Amino acid sequence: MEQRRLKKLQVSLQRPLLIKKKENLLYLTGRSFLAGYLLVKPVKYPHLTSPYSKGRNKTVPPLKLRGGQGVIFLGDGLEKMEGIHFDFLRNVGMYLGKAKVLQIEDEFTFKEYNYIRTKCSGTPRRAATRKRVKIKHIKSHVDFQREIKDDLEIAYIRKSMQIVEKVFKMVRKEIKKPGMTEIRLAEFIRSTGLRMGAQDISFPPIVASGANAAVPHHVPSSKKLKAGESIILDFGFKYKNYCSDFTRTVFLKKVPPKLEMIYNQVEKAYNESIDFINNGMPQHAATKIIDFKNVEARRGVPIKAVDVYQKSVSVLAEKHLDKYFIHSLGHGTGLEIHELPNLSPKSKDILRNGMVFSIEPGVYIPKLGGVRIEDLVYLKEGIVCKFINMPTCLLANVF
Repeated sequence: MEQRRLKKLQVSLQRPLLIKKKENLLYLTGRSFLAGYLLVKPVKYPHLTSPYSKGRNKTVPPLKLRGGQGVIFLGDGLEKMEGIHFDFLRNVGMYLGKAKVLQIEDEFTFKEYNYIRTKCSGTPRRAATRKRVKIKHIKSHVDFQREIKDDLEIAYIRKSMQIVEKVFKMVRKEIKKPGMTEIRLAEFIRSTGLRMGAQDISFPPIVASGANAAVPHHVPSSKKLKAGESIILDFGFKYKNYCSDFTRTVFLKKVPPKLEMIYNQVEKAYNESIDFINNGMPQHAATKIIDFKNVEARRGVPIKAVDVYQKSVSVLAEKHLDKYFIHSLGHGTGLEIHELPNLSPKSKDILRNGMVFSIEPGVYIPKLGGVRIEDLVYLKEGIVCKFINMPTCLLANVF
């Protein structure tokens, strides 16, 4: 059990929370489950109503659980956990005490919602006096708690990125083989990472060349890699359940002038987005950021994720490439490849120390190709830190 994480969650809760998301269960318990739910009650609810007590409204003293009071695992009988109270989902209503609202994660299906609602409607024998508990879908508190990574999580992600670095060095040799195709190279990436000690892949590797590189999430095909085309390589691996994410754009033998111009501007957007964070990262209260060039005015100001996105757009706009930037600048990564925070045009997230996220500007021009550069970074004492020191500019070293 992750007692510290559970206690932190309980302090943040105002109402009981029913957790289903596998990554959140893993985060709070340290174990993976095929199925099951975790009911976590806030510390202000010190008693649990026992479903096995005789008499209505009879309560029992708080359970002294290894994971803390008010934590119940509700499964189907196939999984049990040491040090935590175990019961079945059909009894969820019995544990709510005086709570009027039960929060459930937004991963719950409509069928599950209806089932839980019937189980939170009181005792069937006294239908006329049933207590109605409101069931409320929410973005889970656990998702927000997971935004900030501890030192061990940072270490796991670093190890995962180190595997990426080793694989990329081998890819630089493999890619030169005659007749190499997108799908063959993608399979090489996957198998090499597993040989290097990865637990799994973070997502199916992307190898996109030529016109295919204009599609950000292209599925590798039998197309052969050709000289003079941009080749986007996007992949990551899992280590101790933590994901990595990495993208480089490379060329075989030669670089067409237009793609070289695009590459240089994408790299500039990447570098200036990081500089933007470093020059204006947070100490105290927020002030609206308007002037990207006024660095002194921004010092000590919390950085909004949307402003970092806009900074990258402004750099790409210098060469009229902003309209070809068709995705967010970045996303959080941890137990999931995509998690909070979001560096997107509609994001409301504030960047904080301990966050791990990607910086990945890209330009995608139909029929010509695309360029994307991506690294995972984390914030420490207001400074962007990289997990690996892999060069972003590969134009001087055409494969």
